[in-house]
Amino acid sequence: MSLRLVVRKVSIPEQLDLAGKSVFIHGDRKIIGSGVAKSLSAVGPNRIEQLAKEWQEVIADAQITNLTERETPGIIGLTSIAFSENSNYQSTITIPQSTLLIENGEAIEITDQSAAQEASALPPGVEFQIGRQSPADFEQSVSQALAAIESGRVEKVVLARDLWLATEGQPNLSKALERLQQRYPRCWIYSVGNVFGASPELLLRAERGEVSARVLAGTAGRGTDPDVDRAIADGLAHSLKNKHEHRYAVQSLTSELAPFCSSVEAEEEPFSLALPDLWHLATDVRGKLLPEINLLDVIARLHPTAAVAGTPRDAAMALIAELEPFDRGGYAGPVGWISSDGSGEIAIALRGGVVEPGGIRALAGCGIVSESEPAAELAETELKFRAIRWAFS
Repeated sequence: MSLRLVVRKVSIPEQLDLAGKSVFIHGDRKIIGSGVAKSLSAVGPNRIEQLAKEWQEVIADAQITNLTERETPGIIGLTSIAFSENSNYQSTITIPQSTLLIENGEAIEITDQSAAQEASALPPGVEFQIGRQSPADFEQSVSQALAAIESGRVEKVVLARDLWLATEGQPNLSKALERLQQRYPRCWIYSVGNVFGASPELLLRAERGEVSARVLAGTAGRGTDPDVDRAIADGLAHSLKNKHEHRYAVQSLTSELAPFCSSVEAEEEPFSLALPDLWHLATDVRGKLLPEINLLDVIARLHPTAAVAGTPRDAAMALIAELEPFDRGGYAGPVGWISSDGSGEIAIALRGGVVEPGGIRALAGCGIVSESEPAAELAETELKFRAIRWAFS
């Protein structure tokens, strides 16, 4: 059945209700979806290409009645794509039955039908437990990865470890999302499909034929004293290990973008990005899309980047499958929104968790290069788990 959507201008709610909703928030743009008008899903190596094809079919057949006096993005789909082509998790695009879009001090609602979803509340102060891989086992995996690097099998690999929180039924994530939005206002707050969190990393944004991205690789904990904090940021900027890791990630992104763009530009030197818990090395990348290229075409080529997998890509993905005793699901996969006018914003699903039957699996990873040390990498994952622990504290 084809979509028949109506776009109306509405008042901005005094308080957002996020319970059971699909959410993607960054800055003053907030997208909150209720119910499901249409859902597309795919698995396997061609999951992104299949979703792109079905998405084009949906928007070509849809009818939109715009009752506002402003230009709107048309149909909005919220997407979550599994990290691995071998994952058992579905990659999805969901077109909500009702989508609330707030930006530039105005709100519109794109509606088909309304639907209610029930979710179980989580009590505050819950604690995550060790998941399928103990800290000691993670350090052993890092050692095995270093051996693979020394042998020349890979140059870099990104390894994740997990924590587990048992729940009853479908968890209500509204309080966790609100806390993440309060503490990490510069991040992309998301709850799409089976993933949620506060990602600091933009995979790709498209608007008026131009694309932009922010690459993050290289991490250090924040200092409590301002002078110490500045020294940490300076140390990160001059760390050979972190600059090495970061360079791989930037080179991977620019080379993968090149076939889709008439021009690609990246800053020569990374800058230090401050988050409440962490410093990251960051580089902004921009490009001009060639005609007839859409956002999902590029995502299919980009994912997984060196920032979340490693390099060479295929060898790194194979090593991840060997060393990680869990399915990442949508963790470290693309997550965000796309629209029928070609614009969209896709982050990488980081600093959060995957909702599984019986609980929430939190994941955090780090890039392993030749200069890495197992104990230091374990400590980095603990820094990155602070976000999800904060969300449920």
